[in-house]
Amino acid sequence: MSKPRHAAPAIADMVGPGALPRRSGELVFHHDWERRAFALAVALCEQEHFVWDEFRAHLIGSIAASGESPDHPDPNAPGYYEHWLASLERTLADKGLLPG
Repeated sequence: MSKPRHAAPAIADMVGPGALPRRSGELVFHHDWERRAFALAVALCEQEHFVWDEFRAHLIGSIAASGESPDHPDPNAPGYYEHWLASLERTLADKGLLPG
């Protein structure tokens, strides 16, 4: 039986606008693709394809550009993991890991 993996503290303990959505301390995923996008970003960072703060900056920028916040949710704005995926794509493109 394998031990559960734990993300690095810089990832697991993000605070502020990029903080991971949690309920009772557990990560919240509404769809399987969200879990896969999360895992892909963590794995690529752990494999040193990018530095976490680069991704996090894109994530915070994406969320800020939407004008949404926990205090002012917008049901028409992209969800958290849509920002996550867009930020991952932008980070990988910046690193030349996605076709332009």
